[in-house]
Amino acid sequence: MKENTVTDTRGTRPGGSRLHRRRATVGAAVLGMAAVLLAGCATGGEDNWNSTAVGDDKSIEELHLRSVLLVTDKEGAPARLLGTFENDGDQAVDVRIGDEDESITVTVPAQGSVGLDTLPTILQSAGDAPGARTRLTAATDTGDVDLLVPVVDGTLDPYKPYLPE
Repeated sequence: MKENTVTDTRGTRPGGSRLHRRRATVGAAVLGMAAVLLAGCATGGEDNWNSTAVGDDKSIEELHLRSVLLVTDKEGAPARLLGTFENDGDQAVDVRIGDEDESITVTVPAQGSVGLDTLPTILQSAGDAPGARTRLTAATDTGDVDLLVPVVDGTLDPYKPYLPE
């Protein structure tokens, strides 16, 4: 009867076993990926403002309200409404958006959108100071939604062009 012999060669080759080398390679790869991820986090902040949509998103039927926010410099001051309204429907939609004191009506064309960065939409009062979130209601003939929108500081560079005068 022939006996099979298995020889353990781990540790006898230069550079250690295959398992040890594989663990070292995987460990180096994980550390490298962590370094890349941490470096990516370090590039955020003020230099990366425009990459983040900070507003609230809601929909009423085929009307989509995207990144809705208010720009003002202080509580009780006039505020500019920003965001994008998109209409996937076949008919134009009038949307009324505002708080309990006042509202603005915006007409969104069928299969179109309206960017509020090019359409002056001013509320006479933000209701809250920059840094807060305030409630607005958006309503159409088919329904309404409550929005909890950020009030952003219009004295910051990305929002200065939209600060009401």
